[in-house]
Amino acid sequence: MRIAIVASDFNKEVTDGLIDGALRCYKSNFGNELDLNFVYKVPGAFEVPSFTNQLLINCNIKFDAIITLGCVIKGETAHFEYISESVTKQIMKLSLNKNNIPVLYGILTTYNYQQALDRIKNDNSNKGYEVMSAAIMMVNQFSNFKKWNISQLS
Repeated sequence: MRIAIVASDFNKEVTDGLIDGALRCYKSNFGNELDLNFVYKVPGAFEVPSFTNQLLINCNIKFDAIITLGCVIKGETAHFEYISESVTKQIMKLSLNKNNIPVLYGILTTYNYQQALDRIKNDNSNKGYEVMSAAIMMVNQFSNFKKWNISQLS
C-alpha cells in the first residue's frame, strides 16, 4: 500500500511524534517500513493542503491514500482560529477529490503544548498511529467500490 504523509514541520517535536506513530502503525500492519520518500515536510499547517493538492494533481506516483499531519496550538491571538479553520476546510475539500484517493485529517488543534504532547505517546493512542490506521481502513473500503457493480447497488 502506497501511503503518503504530508506533515507540517512547525511544532516539530509534536509532528515528528505523529509521523513516528504513523510509521509504527504502517509497519505493524504490513511488516515493512513505509518508504520515507513518501514523507513530505512543509513549513506549517497552512501549507499542508496546498502540497497535498499538488500530490493529487501532479505527482507521478499513484498513492492509495494521503494522510495529513500537523499541530496548531492556541496562543494569545486569533491566529489559531484562522489557521485551524482554513486548514480543516481545505483538507475536507481535498478528501472529496476526483482521483478516489482517501485524504485523511491528522492536524492536531490543541489549547496548549501539553495537550499536544499527550497525543503523541509511544502507543496506539498516538494520533499519527490512529490516522494511519484510518487510512488503511479507507483504502480497503475504497477498493470495495471497484468490486461492486451497479446491479449490486440497486
